[in-house]
Amino acid sequence: MHFLKLQVQCGGDINELILPTKSSDPSVEELQQYIEQQLNIPIHKQHIIFKGQNLHQKPDEKLRQYGITNASLIRVVGCKQLLHRQS
Repeated sequence: MHFLKLQVQCGGDINELILPTKSSDPSVEELQQYIEQQLNIPIHKQHIIFKGQNLHQKPDEKLRQYGITNASLIRVVGCKQLLHRQS
C-alpha cells in the first residue's frame, strides 16, 4: 500500500488528505474518488486544477505526469453534496 499526502484547497479551506493507493503512481480518477469520499463532492461536479492544468478532463492520466508529488497543493472547484435530513 502506498500513500500520497496532498493539500486540497476547496473554497477557502485547505484540507490535508492522505490518498491510499495500490500503485506508487495513482491516477486522477483515484484522486477524484477519494475527494468524493472525504470532501463529499461528487466526481461529476469536481474541477481539479494543479498549476493551471485541468486534471478532471483526463481521469486516466497519472498524477505524476502533472508533476504532483507529496505535499502538492491541488485546487478543487465543485459543489458539495448536501446531506438530506429526514424529519
